[in-house]
Amino acid sequence: MAMDTIEKIREAEKASDSAEKDAVIEADRIVAEAEDKAATLKVNLTKEAKEKAEALLNDAKAKSDSILSEAKAESENEAKALRSDIGAKKDEAIKLILDDLTA
Repeated sequence: MAMDTIEKIREAEKASDSAEKDAVIEADRIVAEAEDKAATLKVNLTKEAKEKAEALLNDAKAKSDSILSEAKAESENEAKALRSDIGAKKDEAIKLILDDLTA
């Protein structure tokens, strides 16, 4: 009877050791899987952030180009108007000088 009890205790210890080893292996597997998922998530989030930043930069560049184009067109129109105004005033100044000389 004592031998049966001792044998049952040994079997229980073996089963306990085996369950502990299995638990450690399962825990390691779960940790490795979590680390893989975290690494994948990090890569995906980094890629997404870069894509968003690139899109924002492209939008900013497009807006900047548009503003510069509008400013260039406006300055060209102003320069053209000034040239036209200068031409008219030049003719007027010449006429005034000639009128003053002939009077």
